[in-house]
Amino acid sequence: MSDTSTNAVHIFERHRAEMRASKRAMNILALVIFLICLALSMWISNFTPERLANGVPRIFEYFQTILPGLQWDVLFEGRNEAGRATPGSLTYWYTDFWTYMSLIWETILMAITASLLGAFGAFVLSFPAAHNFAPARWLHWVSRRFLEICRGIPEILLALILVFMIGIGPLAGVMAIAIHTVGALGKLFAEVNENASSRPVEGIAATGGTWVQQMLYGVVPQVTPNFTSYALLRFEINVRASSIIGFVGAGGIGQELNRVISFYSDDRVLAVLILVVLTVTVIDLISERLRLGFIGRENFA
Repeated sequence: MSDTSTNAVHIFERHRAEMRASKRAMNILALVIFLICLALSMWISNFTPERLANGVPRIFEYFQTILPGLQWDVLFEGRNEAGRATPGSLTYWYTDFWTYMSLIWETILMAITASLLGAFGAFVLSFPAAHNFAPARWLHWVSRRFLEICRGIPEILLALILVFMIGIGPLAGVMAIAIHTVGALGKLFAEVNENASSRPVEGIAATGGTWVQQMLYGVVPQVTPNFTSYALLRFEINVRASSIIGFVGAGGIGQELNRVISFYSDDRVLAVLILVVLTVTVIDLISERLRLGFIGRENFA
């Protein structure tokens, strides 16, 4: 082997060793910063094993206070001639069952409406928010900042502000969830757009197509499967969010849950919680099947 080849190998090996040492140093520095942040967060939150051990039993104490007093001998008895339910029966436990179901249906409709409005807003803003398809730099910057503001404010805080503005009811909840959905989905949609191929767009532009036509016919067919998947996933999240924002008067089953917790704190709390968990679980399963089924059809096409 010549001296020139030997020197080249030595230079390469030395450069690789320097890169490995630099990467090792960066990893150690990142680990140290992480451990410092973890220690600070535990100190600020007063997170200690003793405090956690003392608090866990209190969870079971609370659930003992909301367990229903069911009795097997009258468990399935209905209402008597006077229209009253027998204490210890399921009918007595779920006296307000149809009221709960009505509010759950309202919660689902809130999530559907907010998801549709939010997905539409995210769809429109995702194209100027994508750096490779934005028609102007200033429009890209404005779109990105607007999406950050929308998703940076928690839904419950938005709902609280909107309840103060327009009053108690589902409208405030729908608007709050829709605004947050615009920000969350807009970012995801924009990232999908940035990974789309620009060749169809360039072809449409070469034939004289406008920017809107380039997006509709060059980008949308590529990104529709991912858009649909993200929108369905967001719908699952919005169902849970709709159950929470009712605590500030924004409608839905959350408002009833807040009422029974505040005024009763008995077996009615558990009755509502069970219905909420079952509803969210069923919707999550259905949405997951739809999402996977849609993506599967696209992959096998």
